[in-house]
Order: sequence, then structure tokens, then C-alpha cells
Amino acid sequence: MAAIDVAEKRLLDMVLKLYRLVDEALSDLESSSSERKITAKVDSIAKIAKEYRDSITSEATVFIARFQPLGRDLIMAENVISVAYDLYRIARYAREISILADALGGLEGNVNDDVLNAMKTARAMVGKSIKALVERDRKNISEVYEDDDNIDKVYHKYLDILASQTSIDKRSAASLLLARHVERIADHATYIAMAAEKLI
Repeated sequence: MAAIDVAEKRLLDMVLKLYRLVDEALSDLESSSSERKITAKVDSIAKIAKEYRDSITSEATVFIARFQPLGRDLIMAENVISVAYDLYRIARYAREISILADALGGLEGNVNDDVLNAMKTARAMVGKSIKALVERDRKNISEVYEDDDNIDKVYHKYLDILASQTSIDKRSAASLLLARHVERIADHATYIAMAAEKLI
């Protein structure tokens, strides 16, 4: 295997490692409850995610300087940097959700089911977008775009509720806050899918 191919595989392996860390945070959010506080753990994951992101950015910069790549190899290196940023931002939104979850005593039963389902969909979107990046898979890219549209609909539903009423109840307010963070996670998953599409 050529040196540039070995270096490229290393970059993608680093991205996968960051993804697994972020997915752990998203998984914790799905199982949040009043018995188990999760903010400290998710906050710790977000901090580690920043360190991973910085390492990936440095590694990709060295890759560009060393190999002076053109075409697909250059696009890959640039996309790895942007994907690392997207994964880090997802970790930060996971942290915000964990704060909300702990304040409510868990998400289950305190926010509406459509938003909880949207959160699970957003987590799946992140996985699909990373798979598309690593495996150059168009099917996953299409699914990510479709899922993003559906999550936007959930978010706008709660914006419409807010706009149409003089006041909203606690559950609706919490659902709106969660929907906003979920919508941003979905957007970053979509950015990763767009990066994968560039490589294809």
C-alpha cells in the first residue's frame, strides 16, 4: 500500500474513532432518566471530542503538507477536517441536551414522543453519514437528506406552536428546546453526507 493510502486510512480511522465517541454521547441521551445524571459524562465526552477534532485537523494539515495531494485526495483531506468539526459540534449539542435532560429528570415522559423519535433519527443520520463517507455509499446519503427534511418538519411544528400561542406549557417548551438541538445535529449529519457526496 502506498504511503499516501496508509496516511489516508489513518485519517479515516481517526474520524471513525471520533464518531464512536460522539455516538456514545447520543446513546446516553436516549437512555436518560431521573435516576441517572448524564451531564458530567456527556460534558467529558464533548471535551475529549474537541481534542480528537484538534488532532484530526493537525494530522490532515500534515497530510496536505507532506503529500501535496490533488483531486480526490485533496478533497478527502479537506473533508476530514470539516467532518471532524461537524462531529465535535454534534458532541456540543449532545451536551446541551444532557443539561436539559438532567433539568427535567430525564427526557422520557417530559418531552413529546415525536421529538424523542427525531432525536433517535438524528443519531442514525450521523451513523449513516459516516458510513457514506468511509464506504462511498450513495444510498446512505439519500437517506440522510430525507431524514433531515423530516426532522425539520418536527422542529417547525414547535416553532408554529410558539408563534400561534401567547404562552406554552412546560412540556411543549421542553420539546421545542430539544427539537432545536436535534435539528442542529441533523444539519451537521447532513454536512457530513455532503462531504461524502463530494468524494463520490
